[in-house]
Order: sequence, then structure tokens, then C-alpha cells
Amino acid sequence: MKLSKVKGKSPAVRDFERITRDFLDASHELFPQEASELGLSRYEHRLGKNGEATYLRHIALMEKALAATERLPEADFAGDAWLDRRGFLSMLRTGLLFQRDLERWRTNPQAHCDAAVGSIFDLVIRYADRLPRVLPKIESRLARIPDFLAEGASVVRAPVPLWTRLARKSCEGIGPFLKEIEGKLAQYSARPERTAALFDAARKAFARYSEEIGRKRPGPEGSFAVGRGNMEMLVRERMGLNRSLAEIEATGWSLIRKMEDELRKEARKFGRRSAAEILRAAAQSWEPRGPSLISEYERVTLSIRDAFARKQLLTLPPGERLRVQPVPDFIKHLFPTAAYRQPGPYSRDQTGIFWVNDLGAGIRDPAKRLAETRQHHGLELTCAHEAYPGHHVQFVIQNRHPSKLRRLFAHAIFYEGWTLWCEKMCVDHRIIRKPEARLQQLQDALWRACRIVIDCGLQGGALTYAGAVKLLMERVGFTKARAEGDVNWYTSSPTVPMSYLLGRLELERLHARLTGNDGWTERQFNDYILSFGAIPWSWIWEARLRPD
Repeated sequence: MKLSKVKGKSPAVRDFERITRDFLDASHELFPQEASELGLSRYEHRLGKNGEATYLRHIALMEKALAATERLPEADFAGDAWLDRRGFLSMLRTGLLFQRDLERWRTNPQAHCDAAVGSIFDLVIRYADRLPRVLPKIESRLARIPDFLAEGASVVRAPVPLWTRLARKSCEGIGPFLKEIEGKLAQYSARPERTAALFDAARKAFARYSEEIGRKRPGPEGSFAVGRGNMEMLVRERMGLNRSLAEIEATGWSLIRKMEDELRKEARKFGRRSAAEILRAAAQSWEPRGPSLISEYERVTLSIRDAFARKQLLTLPPGERLRVQPVPDFIKHLFPTAAYRQPGPYSRDQTGIFWVNDLGAGIRDPAKRLAETRQHHGLELTCAHEAYPGHHVQFVIQNRHPSKLRRLFAHAIFYEGWTLWCEKMCVDHRIIRKPEARLQQLQDALWRACRIVIDCGLQGGALTYAGAVKLLMERVGFTKARAEGDVNWYTSSPTVPMSYLLGRLELERLHARLTGNDGWTERQFNDYILSFGAIPWSWIWEARLRPD
């Protein structure tokens, strides 16, 4: 049974399209740097205003669009139109929670410095091989940064202490980053003195911003928590789950125990060593097969891609393109070991970039270089997660959706649940044949199970920052530094940490219904779910059952 399509647009659907178009156009004007990231090139030279009036205007836009959409009868929507309406309501409701009710633009100093430096970083990354072309746009944004940060500092009130510390640490690193960018771009400037002055002014603006937010009277230490009621609302709107926080936390603990038990059972196949010892030994003996780390990522990525096609597990989108590239030297310190950057949903160029950060490339000592390279052990699962058939395939398909609104939806329960499903398929279908592959997958699943418990505890207020760090150290074996790095982003991304494993579980339930009960093939199932874009799995099922 296929999802029903709307045959002809009802007046309500036409009204809805007008509401969304007006809202998005007005939002792009308020936040042109965000519109630029979507692939709307006409905004690439702009950095919007950042004062109180801008945020109050955005809140008013959301309130107006929400009221107008809620007045449209749900019964007048079916199929994809119903999903678009449901996703837009979620976008507005969660946006209002963070902007109007929690006022994150006041309590999160990171948001302002991240937006400022992100406006430069986005252009540098997107045009890394065409820097002369983008220099005028970078200079245009650089000229706005001092005012943008001053406006941001003026609206900050009772900031979350952790976020202030992180923002100030970021500002320290932004100065050297801008210096490196300046050195890279100076050779292309027709007016090098002006370019140097713009970079210098921007560096000083970040330093002033750091000092100003450091003088702000802080809010309570745990004020990053959204609270139990708000968190349960986010679970409904972001994840499509009608469960209490207590129910989700209980699921998390159950999954932790299950993964720990499965790890012990899997480890017994290797003798008497623990899972951690086995994986550590595997990493210490691993070496890339190719002449370089980049070539190894390329080989593994294509191998997994070909295996999924050969086994007919899904249909790859025609004409899709992925480039495996080394992270440029001047931004290596800003990247993890590997990361995927999806093309903007409205960008003409839909080439995905799989960045590989080879920190060993510049090391002369062979032993030290190899030790650094071995940080990439387990890259097979990384390639499946980030490239094929993970984020790259999912986002490229989503960006071709006929609904331009649907291309904007970014529910982590879908896109992170899908990537864990991809990892599981690689092991279950023996696409990755390394002896320790399942052990690695289970270890990563244990980490994601811990995220469920931590997400509930941090945002509900029952777990402290220190307690969350301790849990990752004791249950997953993280160092304190790595655990803190993880928990830092958990605090500002409620529901995202729990979405990985919960998303895979929801996908498994849908898989059991369609392949088990209805007899679908793996390929039919994977093609079907990827056709919807990043929305909660429960909405897909609900839309499937709704009458025309």
C-alpha cells in the first residue's frame, strides 16, 4: 500500500502554502546567514541584525503562522500535504518554546558567537576550492561582525554558566582561526590592507564579546535544563513519541543493560578479554590498506556503496555525487576525525562532501603518524553512517522531495535513527566482515543508550552535569575530556542525544510491520521510508493510514 497523494489542492492546502511561503520569506530576510546555508545564494553576502527587535519580530512571525495554520482543518489534509502541515506545526511550536518561552537568544551566549563565526566558516567550507570567488562575500560578512556581536551581547541576560564558559573558550579559538583564514585569503585580495583591517576588527570584536558576556550576572548552574514538561512536549513534537520522560528513561536503562549483556556475550567469542580490551587491541594492530588514509576512506566508502547496490538493499538516487576530501590544514582543529556535510536543500549543486581529518599527514615520525592514523580504526561503520547508505543518501533523497518545505525538516529521530540502522545492516548482512565489527557496533549502541538516560536526566533536572560525565566514563569507558565534550552539546540539544537509538528502535518496529506482516523486501522498505524526508517514523505510519 502506497502513501496517498493529494489529487488536486483544496482551498485549505493553498492557504497553507501561502502561509508557509510568507513565513519562510520573512524568516530568510531576518536571518540571511541561515538562508545562505540552505543554498539560497542571494543571501551569501549578508549577515543579519542580532538585536532584540530581530528576535521579537521572529517570535511574532511564528505566532502568526502558527495561529493561521492551526485554523486550517486537519481533515482537509491528506498524504504529503498532511505531513507538511504536521512538520510545519512542529517547527513553529518548538521554535516558540526556545525563542519565546526559554529565550535562548538571551541565555545562550554561544548562539551569537557561533552564528557570527559560522557565517564565515560556512562560506569557507562550501567554497574551499574556489576561495577567490567567495572573498567579497566573506568581507561583506566580516564588516558586519562587530555590530552583530555587540547587538548579541546587549540581549544576553542571566546566561547559563556552562554556555558562557564554552562561548568564551570558543572566542579564544576564533582569533587564531580567523588569522589562518586571513592568511589563506590574502593572496586573492585586490585590496589586502582593507581585507586585513576587516579581519583585525572581527578578531577584536570576538575578544570584546567574550569580555562582555563574562561580566554578565549568570543564571543558575543547571539552567540549561528545559524542564520535564517542556521536554515531554519536545518528545512529542520532535520525535513523534507520546511517552513520559520517566518511560523513556526506563527504556534507556533497559537498553544499557541489554547492550552490556550482548557485549559480554559477543566478547566471549574472542576469549576471556573484555570488549574494551578486544577493541583496543584491534585498533593498535590496524593499518590502512591503501597508500593513504584518504584513499582508504575512498576505498571503503565505494566498497560499502557497491555492496548495498549488489545486495539490492536500497535504490541509490540517480546522479548522486560524493567527494571524499581531506580537511584543509587551516581548519583541521575544528573537525572531528570524519564528518559529512550535506548540500543545502535548495542548492543547485547536490554534491555531498565527506571530510576526513588526517592529523597524521604532517607528522614525519612513522610511529607517531601511525598512532594518529589508528584513531580512525572502525572507519567502516563511520563510512556507513556518514556516507553510504547513511547521511549522504538520506539527505540527497530528501533534497529532491517535491515539497520544498519538507526539505527543511530535520528530525534527528529519523536521520540519526536511519544511520544506526545502516550500521546494523552492515553487520547483519555481512557487508562489513571484520571479526570485531559487531562488537564495535554494540559498543556504539551502548554509548547511544547512555545518551537516552542522560538526555532525560539533564533536561528534566534530575541529573547534574558531573553526574552525566561520570555515567559516560563508567559505562562507556570515555576519558573525562571526551565525556565532557559529549555532555557539553547534550545540554543545548534536548531530544537529539536520545534520538539515535530510539530512532533505530522505531525504525525496527516499522520494519517488522512492513517486511514481517506485509512481506516487503528490504529494498522496498528502505526506499519507502527514505522517500519522506527527515520526519518522525510515527508520522509516516499515521499518514499511511489516513484516508484521502
